[in-house]
Amino acid sequence: MTQKLFTLLTFALLTMGAAAQTVPDTLLFVFKLHGQTRRFEMSFEERNDSVRLTWGIERKLKWLSGTFTMTPDNMENGTSLSFLQPEDQQHIVMPAGETVYLIGRKAYRTLKATGRMAYNLTTYRLLDTDSEALGRPLLHVRDEAECEEMWILDNPALPLVWRMKDNPLEINWTAQTME
Repeated sequence: MTQKLFTLLTFALLTMGAAAQTVPDTLLFVFKLHGQTRRFEMSFEERNDSVRLTWGIERKLKWLSGTFTMTPDNMENGTSLSFLQPEDQQHIVMPAGETVYLIGRKAYRTLKATGRMAYNLTTYRLLDTDSEALGRPLLHVRDEAECEEMWILDNPALPLVWRMKDNPLEINWTAQTME
């Protein structure tokens, strides 16, 4: 029995580590807003169950950067996606319940188990898993009220919103690997 438990725990830890490692060090997020395009370099680093997002962009020959930190509670129980605009030299700890560029793990598990999730006081329904990124399926969901769409990386450690389309705030993006 002890050997089985040890083997199961070892497998679980290896699987979790592999899930977290599927996200490269830095991704390029291409934002489209009011006819403008902005390209932000973003990296996600997990520390003590918190996730720190470090972002950067070159603007007018100057490098601008900052961070967003999501606490363990945000990562587990987040129910609201923040659309806070990055500001140079700002290091922000996200308010309770908010995530940035990813969904909370509980919402992710609910989506996987039921095909639906509530986020930003909106119900999203799973449409398909036809596309992929980083060798993993993307969970394609649509908001039942306003038809906003998201493609979420099928990664329990970091359920990243890989793509956003038809956002009512008109903030849409697509993540890409760095070339």
